[in-house]
Amino acid sequence: MNRRTLSFVFLAAAAAFSSFLAAGCDRAPEGSSESICCDEHAAPVFLQSKIDDDDGDGNPYDENFPTINDEDDDIADHAWIRDESGVYHLFFHTEGHGSGSYIEHYTSTDLQSLRYVGVALRPNMNGWDSHGLWAPHIVKRGETYFMFYTGIDGPAGNPATRQRIGLATSADLMTWTRSPDNNCPGTSGDGCIYECDECWTAWGGPSGSYNQQCRDPFVTWDSINQRWVMFATAKSLNQYGVVTVAYSGNLKDWTGAGFIDATRRLDTGVGGQTTGGQAENPFVMSQGGTHYLLFTDWQDPEDSVSVHNPRTIVQYATSSTLAADSSGSIDWTYRGYIPDPGVNAIEVMRVDRSVWLMSQSISNQRSGYWPRRRQLRLKCVVWGDDFTFGTSNVNLRCGFPGRAIDPIAVEITDISNQEVPR
Repeated sequence: MNRRTLSFVFLAAAAAFSSFLAAGCDRAPEGSSESICCDEHAAPVFLQSKIDDDDGDGNPYDENFPTINDEDDDIADHAWIRDESGVYHLFFHTEGHGSGSYIEHYTSTDLQSLRYVGVALRPNMNGWDSHGLWAPHIVKRGETYFMFYTGIDGPAGNPATRQRIGLATSADLMTWTRSPDNNCPGTSGDGCIYECDECWTAWGGPSGSYNQQCRDPFVTWDSINQRWVMFATAKSLNQYGVVTVAYSGNLKDWTGAGFIDATRRLDTGVGGQTTGGQAENPFVMSQGGTHYLLFTDWQDPEDSVSVHNPRTIVQYATSSTLAADSSGSIDWTYRGYIPDPGVNAIEVMRVDRSVWLMSQSISNQRSGYWPRRRQLRLKCVVWGDDFTFGTSNVNLRCGFPGRAIDPIAVEITDISNQEVPR
């Protein structure tokens, strides 16, 4: 059975159980904390940021840069984290006409609407991240929140611009301070903790060829090897995008570990590995002892508005380990695509033991919801067999018994959510 057939089967399974899931809403135990379920027949859930209608005509789509810059509050690369009181915090970089300028902060108590909080972090005009900030990701250790982000020293369209990974911390998710460390030689300013200058990347090579790519950090705790693991976007030696990996014991000092060959364009590869070539936006979700590394490849030519029923640009690889090595990390296997076209910049939230929410940035008309400013669509992950999964619409007002969420009875274990060091 091929990948597309499997995806159809699992989506059909979710749909077949939708009436049962909806019935579960009525049978939820009183006082149940579970309030979200999969329901293919539910209305799609969208979250949007404030409208930036610079010319005041009521139309946020009529961008005519630089006179009108209405797109700079679109949501693309983003990060979710839930605080101890149950409030969801959303962080993302403003679009800034294709080059994120700073990181904004929103909150939600119901995942149905967003409240604007303000700017979380601005560029340091005299530092390594003077031009703009991109793609935040947040983890919590002890009582401290750690925000990893991309800092750039020039325009996104300049092939000599250098990208590096930065770190800011907060005790309350409201006030952020750059880490006083700087691990990036030849730069000034706080917070620079890693640059992708490794023997398997083009970083540090000749400028002027977009070689200095080092962005989109995703950080997770590896409980098996007792270390933090960072996945990031880099340019490989074959001149295509690749996910690179680094390790740390303290979240501040990082050592390059290797790269994942399954994420880059390879003439000898399979599926999307033989096309495209720009792996970015890595995110890892872990279920049943398997790690699923999601990544976006917007250069994949099949994901085009001219192709009937195109595949999505979000692909994934799997592994039983979070480890990587300098020879390409053979434990990671390319698996294909997620089932949703027209989306990018995926984040996944595990809101309770059984419910996984996939937050998707609506990137273009292939999503079926165009024209829209880039908003987030929430979908439910429906786990399948043989390293596959489907997605379903979400009912945010549904209490249910925990077993009802899983129509194909796959035992769920999330080794990414194990206890981390304090």
